[in-house]
Amino acid sequence: MNKSVLSTLACSLVLAACSTTAQKPVASTEQPASAAQAAPAPVAAPGLSAAELEAQKLKAQREELAKKSVYFAFDKFAVEAKYRDVVKQQADFLNGHANDAVTVEGNADERGSREYNLALGQKRAESVRKALVLQGVPDARIEAVSFGSEKPRASCAEERCWAENRRVDFQHKDK
Repeated sequence: MNKSVLSTLACSLVLAACSTTAQKPVASTEQPASAAQAAPAPVAAPGLSAAELEAQKLKAQREELAKKSVYFAFDKFAVEAKYRDVVKQQADFLNGHANDAVTVEGNADERGSREYNLALGQKRAESVRKALVLQGVPDARIEAVSFGSEKPRASCAEERCWAENRRVDFQHKDK
C-alpha cells in the first residue's frame, strides 16, 4: 500500500511538472536605456569558455545596435533631436568597449544625381560622426562612408520608401 501511494504521488508530481506552461513575455513599447540592456543574454552552452560567452554577448549587442538607424528629412543632413537617443546608445556602447570601432554609413533616397546622393550621404555620415565625437567617442574609432542611393532599404517611388532610405546605419567591428 505504501508503494502505491508513493507511486501515485510521484506520477502526480511528474504530470504536474509536465502540465506547467511557460508564460509568454509581455511586449514592451519602451526603448532600452542602453545598448547593453537591449542585447539578449547569450545562452550558456556546455563547453563554452568565458571568452566565447563574452564574444557571443558582444556579437548580440552589435547586432542589436545595427538595427538602429538615424533618419533624415528630405535634402537634410543635421541629426534631429528625436535621434539623439540612438546616437547616445551607439556612443555608450563604443565608450564601454575600447576595442570596438564603427562605420557610419550615409544613405540617400533615389532622387537626385548619383554624385549629389553620394555627397549627401557623406554629409549625413559626417553629421552622425560628429555627434558621436561630442558624446566622447574618439574620432579615430569612427569611419564615415557614403553609399548614396546604392543601398536602399525600401524600393518604391513613394515618400514612405524615400524616408526609409534617407538614413545613417551603424556597422560595429573590432578595432
